[in-house]
Amino acid sequence: MNDKQRVDVWYSLQSDYCYFLLDRLLWLSQRQVDVAIRPVLGLVLRMPEATRDRGEVEQQYFKTDTARTAAYLGLPYDYPNPSPIKFTPGSVWIAANEQPLIERLYRLFVGATRSGKGLPFLDLVGRGLWNGANPNWDRGNFLAKAMTTIGLNYDQVLDEIDWNDASEELETNHQAMLDVGHWGVPLMAYLGEPFYGQDRFDQLLWRMGITSTSR
Repeated sequence: MNDKQRVDVWYSLQSDYCYFLLDRLLWLSQRQVDVAIRPVLGLVLRMPEATRDRGEVEQQYFKTDTARTAAYLGLPYDYPNPSPIKFTPGSVWIAANEQPLIERLYRLFVGATRSGKGLPFLDLVGRGLWNGANPNWDRGNFLAKAMTTIGLNYDQVLDEIDWNDASEELETNHQAMLDVGHWGVPLMAYLGEPFYGQDRFDQLLWRMGITSTSR
């Protein structure tokens, strides 16, 4: 019988703020909590209508806030190079029709979560995308090595999970987060109550009766 408390976490590999939450999720998983990672695409791919009209002011604030938050948390931080999401020329809010890097990443992500290795995957791949240590992450053996480290075979996962299969699960997860009460990431839910944003982690702990980490 599993008497662990469970927290569902909707996580996007394209989200800076998910990366900012990662260490606290790992911390939580070491305290008899089942941290269930549920992959979702970035908002520009899941709900493009929600980002299409965002302007330069919002983008500039976003850059300021992400850099500040990373510094506050003491995390190395740099935008992935290349971006996992391909944008239309001249835009950072409108995604291109074809997304080869995202498709490959999420086939691996879904494969890892199905194998019960969602958090280890994020600890290596999710972190490696955002910590500035892996420029040109899409080339070489970064992804294959990470999969091997968590006990999975890169080629086998890609053979077993095609994009249609992965996208069905991503859509199911997207609908589940809407059902629980929000559309943004990172989204955490405990006993059906949603907590949106990495800055709501301490409130989640309070609700669970767990002593806060302070950040």
